Amino acid sequence: MKNESFVAIYKMDNGEYPGSRDQYRPSVRYPEYPFEELAGQYNPVYEAVRNALYLMGYDKENYGETGWNPLRTLIKPGDFVLIKPNWVLEKNHNIGGGTQCLYTQPDVVAAVIDYVVIALDGSGKIVVGDAPMQSCDFNRLIEESGYKILLDYYRKKGINIELVDFRGLSSVDSHGVRIEKIDNSAEGVVVDLGKASEFYGLERQDTERLRVTCYDPRVLPTHHNGEVQEYFISKYVLGADVVINMPKPKTHRKAGVTIALKNLVGINVRKEYLPHHTKGSVRQGGDEYEKTCWLKSVQSKIYDKKNIYESERKYFRAKIMWMGIGITARFLRLEHNKTSEGSWYGNRTISRTITDLNKILYYTDKQGKLEDTVQRRVLIIADMVIAGEGDGPIAPVPKEVGIIAIGENPLAFDKAVCTLMGMDINRIPTFGCVTEVKEEYPALVCDGSVYLKSNVEGYNNKNIVEIEKGLLYTFEAAPGWKSHIERTEVDGER
Repeated sequence: MKNESFVAIYKMDNGEYPGSRDQYRPSVRYPEYPFEELAGQYNPVYEAVRNALYLMGYDKENYGETGWNPLRTLIKPGDFVLIKPNWVLEKNHNIGGGTQCLYTQPDVVAAVIDYVVIALDGSGKIVVGDAPMQSCDFNRLIEESGYKILLDYYRKKGINIELVDFRGLSSVDSHGVRIEKIDNSAEGVVVDLGKASEFYGLERQDTERLRVTCYDPRVLPTHHNGEVQEYFISKYVLGADVVINMPKPKTHRKAGVTIALKNLVGINVRKEYLPHHTKGSVRQGGDEYEKTCWLKSVQSKIYDKKNIYESERKYFRAKIMWMGIGITARFLRLEHNKTSEGSWYGNRTISRTITDLNKILYYTDKQGKLEDTVQRRVLIIADMVIAGEGDGPIAPVPKEVGIIAIGENPLAFDKAVCTLMGMDINRIPTFGCVTEVKEEYPALVCDGSVYLKSNVEGYNNKNIVEIEKGLLYTFEAAPGWKSHIERTEVDGER
């Protein structure tokens, strides 16, 4: 079995995060552990990451010895390693949902960093970075999550490590109105995929209807039209020799699920380059919502006006638009017609964007030029200790799973995790979109079946379609996806 075709699933006995009290240190002095400090309480998360790496078979001949270096073939001394968590927001919009199900927890990242330190052997550079949502209070997230404590620990050890917010545009909300802030120090490269983009070939009237929530609608079509298909990618991403993609698996209102493939939305400096949905109903050639509805059309136009006024700093006018959105929303709720902004199972726009971003991560060089061969090494390590279900990604409900998952192929990885979530992999639009690029971008696509390696007998060496229904986690889908993506057959792929 090739590494690309299987995913390691390590199930913890105790599915809890120990937190920052002991600076995320392990509670056992493992032979390869590079530091002195140990935790005074049991750290099941660190142990789970270690065991998941062992399940992958990495450096197995040295396992249990001081020289065990599981990332040896991935990371070389002197490399620039980017660790890309999923930070999203500093707070859960689901009151009471907490943040453990919202973003990748530092408990998991700490164990990964330790093994990166071992592989770098006193050289190289580590960056932990992401572009959370526009409205995320980055400083608050770093302080309250424990990431600052984590980074301070390594800096005191003399480790060359940075914590980076990739965003070039952020905002704060003032009574329903966005106040934008531009950070010109956020460096990146405009990558033009041209004919290689999933959006190449769209008619002008279609590109003018591309939208991303909370951004000026006039900007996006200037980056996706005709020969021009642009994305603004962080210099840290393109400059990395190695990327460790660390998603927080959740159900997702626009993509169905967010795992490894979708996590790449966070490699962008400016997200107004990212199509998220196409304005209008399906009958009108869009995927904003399913059925033509004049009230939704009005609401959509008001959103456009609001976003334009906010970009132009005409806040009084934006406030009036916000009130108009509230009025239309009340009428739509009375009609039980809540789907908007592409938040439903018919959204195909976001799948194209996700596919493009994966092409960029794997196949563009440091200058952003698309090449025929893979340009950087990538490993995926997911934090599923506590995952998120329901109205993700910003209002999820905690789902206790107790799993650390590791894989190398992004599509195989997402299919495996999606299956464990209880979803039908054949009903996730992104998976189909990525599969279609098989010939040109083979690193993104898995050939044949996906198998698991696990400490759970019912998973180990099993094809994902063979896993018994009782061993699956029945995640609640996002509202616009309910009764459309849940797995109903377990005997084989349709």
